Amino acid sequence: MSDDFDQELFEALRERWRRGEIVEAPPPTTLEPLREGDVVPLPAPGSAEHRRASEVGEALLRSGQVAALVVAGGAGTRFGGAVKALVEVVPGQTFLDLKLLDVARTSERVGRLVPVAVMTSFLTAEGIAEHLRRRPPTVPVLLFRQARLPRLQPDGEIFREPSGEPSFAPSGHGDVFRALRSSGVGAELWAAGVRHLYFSNVDNLAATLDPVVLGLHAEGGAAMTVEVTPRTAPDGKLDVGAAPVRVGGQLQLVEKVDPRAHATISTNSITFRLESLLAAPIPVPFRAVRKTVDGAPVIQFEQVTAEASALRTPGGDPLLPVRFLEVPRGDPARSRFEPCKAPGDLEPVAARVRRLLAL
Repeated sequence: MSDDFDQELFEALRERWRRGEIVEAPPPTTLEPLREGDVVPLPAPGSAEHRRASEVGEALLRSGQVAALVVAGGAGTRFGGAVKALVEVVPGQTFLDLKLLDVARTSERVGRLVPVAVMTSFLTAEGIAEHLRRRPPTVPVLLFRQARLPRLQPDGEIFREPSGEPSFAPSGHGDVFRALRSSGVGAELWAAGVRHLYFSNVDNLAATLDPVVLGLHAEGGAAMTVEVTPRTAPDGKLDVGAAPVRVGGQLQLVEKVDPRAHATISTNSITFRLESLLAAPIPVPFRAVRKTVDGAPVIQFEQVTAEASALRTPGGDPLLPVRFLEVPRGDPARSRFEPCKAPGDLEPVAARVRRLLAL
């Protein structure tokens, strides 16, 4: 058994899938409207609230209580199978380089090195480790790996590579909770004094270490503070994504909703209280996701980070109480959501990066 493949878990998942217990999306449920105060807007620059939150966030950074967590696993299928973290956005600067540059600049400003945990996958780990060896970062970087699981054929048999070996897929970014604990990286960060983790996708360069966001998270008291943004993209299209809702009175994210009825979506940028992630396992459910690989239909078992918000304790309370912070998109000066999911998205992101770096 490899350190990132659990045969016993896979067999259990396959059996539950055959019984219909694991599906692509949970059954429809009754969604309740949000209440006043469920979604808090990012305060305007120059406002008293902005200044106060910034001071709180700066204090957290200066006291060593914050680490960044960059999600750099996955398969990069829309980039031709390349390691997306190592795709150049501008000459000489990859997605990962630019994420580390943001943390390095923050570290310089606050006078303290901010650590970065990078979650890789079996497809990206070697390339990222080699890149970091060739270009040593100026901030501490801790690598850990998400799990991998075999893909299935629609009949439940293992889907195989042309070589006959099982075809594996990463288990989704929701595996971060298990991987942080099992790798020891979460405990290492806690021992170093880290109390808050800023989690973001490597391809969202607008998700920076903003002291205002960190300060609002700390003041809000929730275990996870999720940045949400308007569903309507700058080109007018409605993006897919988890929406903030209430279910049974609990504030949470739900993946499959009518996009016309829910105006905001999760950016998958989340500030976590580290203590909440280490106190006990976070049993995010697995989903059976349908994909096409080499022209053939397959099923992958994946976990989604957002679904942690729906979990409850045995007593019925939220396992990870959530708070939502609405952040802007579209405005190059203030956007915190600028995902790059396919090569065609690169140029607008690169243009913004060149302005920021004066390239």
